Amino acid sequence: MLTILAILIGAVGAATTSYNECPAILKAAGVSDMFAPMIAHSVHSLTLEDIRYFFDADATEENGIPTVNSDLQSDARVLPNAPLVGYDDEFSTMGMKAFDLVMRNMNRTWWGITNYNTLETLLHAYHMAEIWEKTSENYKMVARLLNPESDICTCMTDVENNDVLNYMNLLAFKIRYPGITSGNKTITDQYMKDRVKRSAAYKLSIVIELRSAVVNFDGFNFDLPDVELLGDIAEKLVDNEEVISQHIDSAEHWQFWKDLIKEGMDESGFYDLAVFLFCSLN
Repeated sequence: MLTILAILIGAVGAATTSYNECPAILKAAGVSDMFAPMIAHSVHSLTLEDIRYFFDADATEENGIPTVNSDLQSDARVLPNAPLVGYDDEFSTMGMKAFDLVMRNMNRTWWGITNYNTLETLLHAYHMAEIWEKTSENYKMVARLLNPESDICTCMTDVENNDVLNYMNLLAFKIRYPGITSGNKTITDQYMKDRVKRSAAYKLSIVIELRSAVVNFDGFNFDLPDVELLGDIAEKLVDNEEVISQHIDSAEHWQFWKDLIKEGMDESGFYDLAVFLFCSLN
């Protein structure tokens, strides 16, 4: 950690930094090799209200943090900025504000994550808030030491080249079309046939993504509509990620989900996320 702190303090401006230099720059700064999928998972449902509460009270709507669009019917699967979603400020805690947002949308089957029931949607909201709470302490340290004009920040915020945006789009497909990367042709062929969302649900787990091989996005153009990409994603981006087989409808099934979310990020993930958020917001 002392080495990382020294690097953050000494980070210099990046007027001539090229993307080819970024892997070495980020590694020297203590950023993990798997930061891109981890960041995509960790900010995919972040809102502007969450940013202002956990990280930067002065953050604006032009915050530069891409997120998955919670409107699953929209052609825009990824948003360029974490949105203002309208938390009810008559509630005084973030927990109640998140609870209210979920409950207000509980009858909208196209909102949030495909085929999560209400308990699972609430769990997801609290799970993400726990990640942001744990990241906030790292954020304070990074904010004290890192120059936002540094080459570290140039590399971290280059989301179009560092794969953060690619992984965000891939996550959006997994949320919209659970099992699309499973390699299970029973699932994927149904998507190809009907171009509809299946009755399965996305498996909330960062562990599967981080343990899998690095995804090769060569040749993928995520500016194309879903219908033009489903076939290639099902065929070329197989990671054997399964769909949820147990919904939260009993104490036994809750234990399954509880174990799942406890397998989340380690300390390096919170640090990576803090660096990304600080660089994006400053």
